[in-house]
Amino acid sequence: MQTTLLGLAIAFILALLAALIGPYFIDWNQFRPQFEAEAGRIIGVPVRVAGELDARLLPAPTLRLRAVTFGGNNDLGRLRAEKLDVEFSLSSLMRGEWRATELTVNGMAVDLGLDARGRVDLPSTASGTFNLASLAIERLNLTGRIALHDAASRSTLELNDIAFSGDVRSLAGSVRGDGRFTATGVRYPFRISSGPSADGSATRLHLNIDPGERAILADLEGVLAFDNRLPKFDGALTLAVPAAKKAGEAGPTPWKLTTKLKADPAGAKFDQIDASFGPDDNALKVGGVGDLRFGASPLLRAVLSARQIDADKLAGKDDAEPLRILPALRAGLAAIPQAPIPAQIEFNSDQIMLGGRPLQNIAAELRTDGRSWTFQRLELRAPGMTQLSLNGSAPGADSFSGRLSVESSDPDTLVAWLQGRSEINRRSTRPLRLAGDVTIAANHLAIDRLKADIEGGAVEGRIGFVQTGASKGSRIDAELKADRLDLDAAASFVRALAGPQGEWPEEAKLSLDIGRAISAGQELRPFAAKLGYGPNALSLEQLRFGQTSGVTTEASGSFDRTRATGKLALKSSANSLRELTALLEPFAPSVRARFDALPSLPGATRLKLDLSLDKNAEHADRSDARAVLDLDAPQLRATATLAAQTPLAAVNGIDIDKLRSSDFSLESKVSTPQAGALLALFGLDRMVAAGEGASQFEGKLSGAWRRPLQLNAKLSGGGLDADAQGSVELSEPKASVNLRVRNANLAPLFGTGPADKSAQSVSLSSRVGLSGNRLTFDDLDSSAAGSHLRGHLAVTLDQEKSVDGEVGLDTLDLAPALAMAIGA
Repeated sequence: MQTTLLGLAIAFILALLAALIGPYFIDWNQFRPQFEAEAGRIIGVPVRVAGELDARLLPAPTLRLRAVTFGGNNDLGRLRAEKLDVEFSLSSLMRGEWRATELTVNGMAVDLGLDARGRVDLPSTASGTFNLASLAIERLNLTGRIALHDAASRSTLELNDIAFSGDVRSLAGSVRGDGRFTATGVRYPFRISSGPSADGSATRLHLNIDPGERAILADLEGVLAFDNRLPKFDGALTLAVPAAKKAGEAGPTPWKLTTKLKADPAGAKFDQIDASFGPDDNALKVGGVGDLRFGASPLLRAVLSARQIDADKLAGKDDAEPLRILPALRAGLAAIPQAPIPAQIEFNSDQIMLGGRPLQNIAAELRTDGRSWTFQRLELRAPGMTQLSLNGSAPGADSFSGRLSVESSDPDTLVAWLQGRSEINRRSTRPLRLAGDVTIAANHLAIDRLKADIEGGAVEGRIGFVQTGASKGSRIDAELKADRLDLDAAASFVRALAGPQGEWPEEAKLSLDIGRAISAGQELRPFAAKLGYGPNALSLEQLRFGQTSGVTTEASGSFDRTRATGKLALKSSANSLRELTALLEPFAPSVRARFDALPSLPGATRLKLDLSLDKNAEHADRSDARAVLDLDAPQLRATATLAAQTPLAAVNGIDIDKLRSSDFSLESKVSTPQAGALLALFGLDRMVAAGEGASQFEGKLSGAWRRPLQLNAKLSGGGLDADAQGSVELSEPKASVNLRVRNANLAPLFGTGPADKSAQSVSLSSRVGLSGNRLTFDDLDSSAAGSHLRGHLAVTLDQEKSVDGEVGLDTLDLAPALAMAIGA
């Protein structure tokens, strides 16, 4: 008995040693044909192992394969793996159960597909004896790629760089795990779980794709069934771009779409679509239905509607804050999520609040070719009784384009809304009509083949606006031609399109050719202009206009803002001085009034202005500015020369405040054939009588605008000889001047005739001061008609003038004084 037990023990030990050590001395590769044949019979598809083959029984049954292929060479469902390692549970095998402790597949490559009828394309030899439902895997690790082929659409979807880790309770459908994959160059993390349905005829599936490199979330949950290899799905789908995790953090506009989904290889049907666009508290919400057609020409169609939408709430604006309407619309259109396939979306709404005013009866049809959205049709009613329509759009890269039509019965209200203003400036008297080919993008708006009726004037051409990226400014390019155009109304409308509150953009290039232009109530015919400005340069290629009175004006020039250099030349001519000065009425009516006081004489009148800007030879941070104005008319000849040293930075930035602080000097000379004309020009004809002959004025003003200016002036000729020196402050007004009059006829001041000798040959000297509306004469010393007068006077220049002071007489010639007193 002892011998028997000892023999059994020795036999058991030898068997155990053989199981542990034997596999290391066995070359399993010699059994490759038998292994491939037996594995193919069990699985039901051809199996080929091109690499190493190894097996172990203890401590756990293990199988290691390299370069293994499941399926025939022409089978779509073929699976290839560079490495396949599987470790089985020994205890489960002894109980007759197939349970793998761990299965690792690296370098997996799977090709799956649907045939032309939409059925899953499986290997024709798949008829194995193994029951997949009986295999469970405690830990499954996969890396590789999967290619999904669709014969109907002749398309392939590749999922690369797959990394998955999970468990399998049954290869028939019970899977749970997470991982990541790459599609079209974008990395996506995902989670998946599945299990048999209640009746066991289908598989419940839950797939969740988290935001990765692309901020999009997808969640698919429902029942997947196969009817004669024809897949069908019934469940729910959620697509979303979540909001930024931190308040104020930059990111794409959040949106979310949920729908019930039924799908098969022919297409999909979406019921109960609920979509929201924007943050949860301010989101725009719409609902509707849709469908998706698969195949060679896929198409997504949806019909969405909303009764009322508050776009101001989405933008975070209230009625009191101006809203850039067109930039907001362009940015909103660009933020619409792009569909990966061609799509057609119909949308309608009774009312959308935008910019504090309602848009009504909105109907839109959007289409995309999978690359960019376009408007097939857009109709709405905007503020100002404005009907807008956009039709016949064409696709473009990240833009919308189509034929635009606008008809507004109240253009002023429309412009105020576009500018974000609540108040309405009434200017227009006629409806606005506009049509053209429009292109709209996030930073671009252009209207080509433009035809418009603005204040009764027909306009043609093109106009474009671009939001520049570097300075966050804007640029306008326009080429317009018209027989008649109100420049003020057109400029107001253009500024409304450019930005809020009627601001001009930071850059512009304009070309205007107008037969009859209206500006500030004046008619200019013809009017032609080509000009441009920007951060680096200002250019006036051409400016030419005329008037019915015969006035013609031409100008050209350019300035380099970076180097602070440039030139400008302006010439104007007319048949009379009064016709020429009429151009000043809208800008400087008081100056025109002074010129109108001159005698009206016919004759050619010419005006010339030359402006130059050069580098300063002594100071690199300054530039020399010089302007010369020449006026030649029958009544007078005048020359004014302005010279200034301006900071280079102020010229480059067009800083008006700094330019006003620059030192300058203004020298002027005026001569008239008749002295009376010069006195009338300066408003002295009510105090001084002019004699016969010519007269001249010479003056110089120097300093800075915001500091006291030094004045030196001389007036002579025609029986008048006077000069003045001192300082003036134009902003107060305030002045302190030493006045000397060596000869003057003050008959108009005393109300006597010019021939009255008592008011002739008057001489005086005084310190004249001006402070606000008070004029003072200190140290007054005057001689007239044999009388000598001394003292001081003060004159208040209110509506009712008042005079006070003290005056003393050294000598008095009684007869002239009495004659002056009684006006004889």
